[in-house]
Amino acid sequence: MITQRAGFRRNAIATMVTAIALSLGLAPGCSILHRRKKPAATPSLAANPKPTVLPSPAASPTPALPMGATAAAPTGPAPFAITLGPDRNLWFTQFRASRIGRITPLGEVKIYDLTSGGLPERLVAGPDNAIWFTDPAGNRIGRLDTSGATAYVPLPTADSGVAGITSAPDGNLWFTEHKANRIGRITPLGTVTEYVLPNGGGPAGIAPGVDGNLYFAENSANRIDRIAPNGRVDEFRLPDPAAVPNGVIVGPDHNIWFTEISAHKVGRLTPAGDTTEYALPVDGAPLSIAAGPDGNIWVTIPSDHALCQISTDGHSSAFFLPATVVPTFLVGGPDGNLWFTEPTGKIGRFSTTGFLTEFSAAETVAAPVAADQTHNRHLLFGPH
Repeated sequence: MITQRAGFRRNAIATMVTAIALSLGLAPGCSILHRRKKPAATPSLAANPKPTVLPSPAASPTPALPMGATAAAPTGPAPFAITLGPDRNLWFTQFRASRIGRITPLGEVKIYDLTSGGLPERLVAGPDNAIWFTDPAGNRIGRLDTSGATAYVPLPTADSGVAGITSAPDGNLWFTEHKANRIGRITPLGTVTEYVLPNGGGPAGIAPGVDGNLYFAENSANRIDRIAPNGRVDEFRLPDPAAVPNGVIVGPDHNIWFTEISAHKVGRLTPAGDTTEYALPVDGAPLSIAAGPDGNIWVTIPSDHALCQISTDGHSSAFFLPATVVPTFLVGGPDGNLWFTEPTGKIGRFSTTGFLTEFSAAETVAAPVAADQTHNRHLLFGPH
């Protein structure tokens, strides 16, 4: 059993992980591993106690990684953000590359080269069965349909720092402009409307709520804000004064869940404006957050090579991955698994029972054979 691992130190990957945080608008063979749990937090403004570490569950032995193993630098463009597409496949951007990739649940990959030098960052499935993405370098919103055709819409505000994007119940796409302190809306036909925030604080992640409003993180103002379709904004300050909220999703309990990168916590905001913060059972900063197919909330902890599972009442567990695996952006897949990108040039698939499978993010050039023969698969935790 591996109980200690060498740290993640390759310069190329470390540079990319740092760039991930900056892009989000922030200031400049394997063994079965420990699973730790903590009690649920109580709804109060006080800091949560340090999680209790429980013994690892019994497990059958599997081959261990060599001590000192670390993640290797990618040989080509690395996958970045990821989303579930309208075709029930997973779509991902590539780090600082003019490409968007698609991977099927079976691991077949197709790469689309974008026109006009687009550098996609965040992406989402739109209401028109296309992929929409932010392009902060070009200060525009892009659209890619499943045939590979692309189109771009320039933003009215120069150097807006366009960041997060989501599809909303009103049939439009909404996005954040981190530098300009604005929230934007774009229709499927390309009409853009911008809303200036009354108290700007660096909007980053954004997600629709079940109440028809949009919720977004103001990471330099320590708030979660809500904007109505008519542009009205409500602000909710967080209890931890150094939270740095970032990723935002709507949870299976219909509340808003978000990461606190600096505080190393996740938070929950009800439609009534009540906030609860939960400590995580690992020390690293949570990067990406997603609603899992198991009814729980999941976050990635890249620095700890870990995935954390949080129930809607705040109980959490940590799954520690091999030292070669660096989970970054995360999404629930159409197959009941979680999918995440890795700066090592791979896409990870993780089941809620603990099976990890990794796929190369390079385009498939031949018909794939059985996953057991072609891909790196590990059982990290689960019944035996």
